[in-house]
Amino acid sequence: MPPTPDIHRWHVDGSIGGGQIVRTAIAIAALRGIPVRIENIRKSRGNPGLQRQHLAAILAVERISGGSLAGAVKGSSWVEYFPGTATGTVRETVDIGSAGSTMLVLQAALPLVARRGGVLTVTGGTDNPMAPPVDFFREILLPALRTIGIPAGVELVERGFFPSGGGEIVATCPATPSWPGFTRTAWSGPARISGIAYASSLPVHVPERIRGAALKELRSGKGLSAEAKSALRECEIDVRIENSKGPSPGAGIVMWAEDAAGARLGACALGERGKPSEDVGREAAAWLLAELERGAPVDRHLADQLLVWAALASSPSEFRISEATDHVKSCAQLLREGAGAVIEIEGSGPATVRVRPNA
Repeated sequence: MPPTPDIHRWHVDGSIGGGQIVRTAIAIAALRGIPVRIENIRKSRGNPGLQRQHLAAILAVERISGGSLAGAVKGSSWVEYFPGTATGTVRETVDIGSAGSTMLVLQAALPLVARRGGVLTVTGGTDNPMAPPVDFFREILLPALRTIGIPAGVELVERGFFPSGGGEIVATCPATPSWPGFTRTAWSGPARISGIAYASSLPVHVPERIRGAALKELRSGKGLSAEAKSALRECEIDVRIENSKGPSPGAGIVMWAEDAAGARLGACALGERGKPSEDVGREAAAWLLAELERGAPVDRHLADQLLVWAALASSPSEFRISEATDHVKSCAQLLREGAGAVIEIEGSGPATVRVRPNA
């Protein structure tokens, strides 16, 4: 039987979102040194309860923080975290044991690694559906974090795809005990478009076809002004072929538009069995064009990732996002409760986000 709830703990209803709620709540509790109990985990999902990648993320937080977890078993509908007092440089390795996303583990654990400095190695999937691929993390999120003084890096050792995983990443960050707020409210239009079309253990024509379809779709400039269309004519999408030792072949593309101030909007798409390579390229390019049409300097997938860092910052943040997604709204509510941040979201798409951290 689950322990009786304690009114002195932070209580979270895990049915209001997916694994993001669990990962973020445990990470915030560890960073703030408060206990938390999460119930009804992923109640509305087809496979409710904790799954392997959720477990890997919260176990990483437990080890890094020196805290302790109860209820942390596969399929559990509840989990409790009790804070620890670990200090010193972080040196941890996490094996998801499946093709679960290494990036989602890293989302939860990286703020803890940044606070103390160190190295976190994670094995599993690096390019997953329903999760940011490793190159999105490296080319979109990390450059944004560097603007607020967080010099984190992620090395891709091996790509891993569904269904078997076998990938590996190594995240590093010097000790960064505090960081200022994030401000990004203006988008001056695309100065350049870049990207990576990649394949592992597949013929070279696969990423080449992905790249070709992406470029064709981009250069159509659907929905954009004549000025923006002109910038799209100069696109640099690298083709990368990797002879992976991993058990699963795969392919995909990550693209980003960068303005004159260095702000980046990202988009991505992943190949899958039976999906034509051209569809992968068109999907990513259409996504990027939609982001450009909104004219906001923070794309909808970067938005909820930045919220956590903004809520933990030493000063207020303000940024304009292309869409206030359900992920953004649920993450904002969680951070209001657990981090004590004042978060305002004005508008829906585009929207302005203002964050005032708990002093």
